This record gives sequence, C-alpha cells and structure tokens, in this order.
Amino acid sequence: MDAMAGFESFRLMMLLAAASASAAAASGIAWVRFVDPAEHAFSMDVPQGWKITGGTYRFGPLDPRAMVDMISPDSAIRLRFGDSGVPPFAVPDRNMLSLGFREGSRYSPRGVAQERIANYRPGWVFADLYGQARFSALCRSLELKQMRQLSPVHENQGQEITAGEVVYRCESSSGPLAGYVFAETQLTRMQTTAIWQVTALYSFLARDDQAANALKTILHAMATFQIDPQWEMYQLRLNGQAAQAAYRGFQQSMAQEHEHFTRQEARFQQQVDGFSRALRGVTLTNDPVGNVKREVWTGPSANYFINPAGVTVNAPTSPGPGFHQLQPRN
Repeated sequence: MDAMAGFESFRLMMLLAAASASAAAASGIAWVRFVDPAEHAFSMDVPQGWKITGGTYRFGPLDPRAMVDMISPDSAIRLRFGDSGVPPFAVPDRNMLSLGFREGSRYSPRGVAQERIANYRPGWVFADLYGQARFSALCRSLELKQMRQLSPVHENQGQEITAGEVVYRCESSSGPLAGYVFAETQLTRMQTTAIWQVTALYSFLARDDQAANALKTILHAMATFQIDPQWEMYQLRLNGQAAQAAYRGFQQSMAQEHEHFTRQEARFQQQVDGFSRALRGVTLTNDPVGNVKREVWTGPSANYFINPAGVTVNAPTSPGPGFHQLQPRN
C-alpha cells in the first residue's frame, strides 16, 4: 500500500488550483497559513476568519491520512480536502472470504494500516457513495443532479485508475444548498490480491449563490499546499523504499500531473458553468441551424429536438416533421 496516497491527492489538486488562483484572488478573501498541527507534514493557505480544523491522522506506520475542513463565518460554505475517514481498501479474495471477511469488515495486514474489505468502486461511483454519506446528515433531502466520468489525474502505469464528479441539490433547514464531490480511485493488483485507494478527493457544500466562490476558494487554497520535505523523506523510509529513488520517481510523477492540469486551465470556467447548469437542470446544446447555443431542460434521453417555433422535445427519436436535432455540448 502506498502511504503517500492521502497526501498526494492534495498535491494533485494544488496543480489544478494553480491554473485558477487569479480567479480565486478576486473574491477578496484574506489568507493565513495553516500548518498541520499533528506531524507538521504539510501547510497551506486558508481563509482568514474561517473555522479551520484538520491535519494528519495516522492509523498506522503506512496509513497517514490528511484532511482539512474550512467553514465560512456564516456557514454558507463548507469545504473539505481529503477525509481521514476514508481508508485504503482490500478487495475480497477467496482466502479472505474463507476466513469470514465480508464487505465492510476491518482488515489490518501486519498492523501497518487499517483497511476495509470492499470491492473496487470507480471514481464516479465512489464520489456518489461518499457524497451521500458526507451530506445526508446536513440535508433533509439530497438529490443527485449530475454524475460524470472524468479523465483521471494519474497516468495508468499498470493500475486501473478512474475519476468522476457528482453534483447534488441539498434541501437543508437553512435553505437549498449545492453539493459537489470529485474523487479518483486507483486499483492495484498484486498476484492473487488487490488493493484500491482514493488518490484524490475534495468536496464542498454551499449556498447556491456561493457555489462558484466555494470552488474558487478550494482551488486557491490547494494552490498553496506544500508537503514538508523532511516529513516526506521520513514517510518514504517507513514505506521500506529506497528513499532517494522513490523521491525522484515521485517528482517525475508530479511533472506528469502538472502537464495534465496545465491542459485543464482553460476548462475552469467551463466547470463552473457546467456546475450551474446541473443545479438548474438544464443541458447546453448547439443548434446547427445558425450555430446557436441553446439551453434545454435536461431529460432522460440524450437526444433533443427543436422546431422553427422554438418548441424543444427530449425523445429517443424525432417527434415528427419540422423538428431538427440539437447537439449536446460538454
């Protein structure tokens, strides 16, 4: 098991945030430095005056987990990086099942980590399961508005890696809220056994009018995230790896991820716009007649049609003469 995974997710999001830091700065938030109070493993900028909790939570020599919660003074925005409650997972095999292990059972191989028995969940599936668990206590009702498979953050190097995001409508005692989760999961097979980890995870719950600010703030905070080099070398030695070689490999991986997130820079505003459309229940389409963008109410079918009078229909096939098909846009 890679004990760096919980911290690596922060670095990955940091790279994405660097592309959008200027947009976040426009929100007028004052920033102060937060240092992990448990192991001084990492530091990052956080909004001044917000309630900040978290740090490193260690569940074994090879099982450190990072989490930071940030809540605005008016509680309109609740941000979370990582989650100390999300463990590494062991995929059940015949031997485990014969010993009585089942989905959800605790599993601590050699006492170096506290794992859970669970079949592999792709990133978008885990994001939804996580979102339901994280937000349900704060919401009277929780409606899934969008689930999307996204390109993974990591390159596939012999593991199965998937990623995705979910958007929710939350009805709470304080009014309607928007919920968001991004997750990436990585499955590693080793002969007859397999483990999987959540290698990237961030989420927020915010008032509708603060959803864009929530996304900007979380990205800006991640742009300032730094892992302490001495702690990193210490953890690599605990992993039983050749520390210098492992560190060089880690730096190479970061370079690859930086290239990945640089390509995503232009997509930041598109992500915010897509988030807004998901909450409003509309889909952006392109009308080939005049090459016009049109928002239509999202329906169960992927096919949308329109006639000259502007009547739009969501249906598997054309509703009849006079209608032409709209093309959904990402």
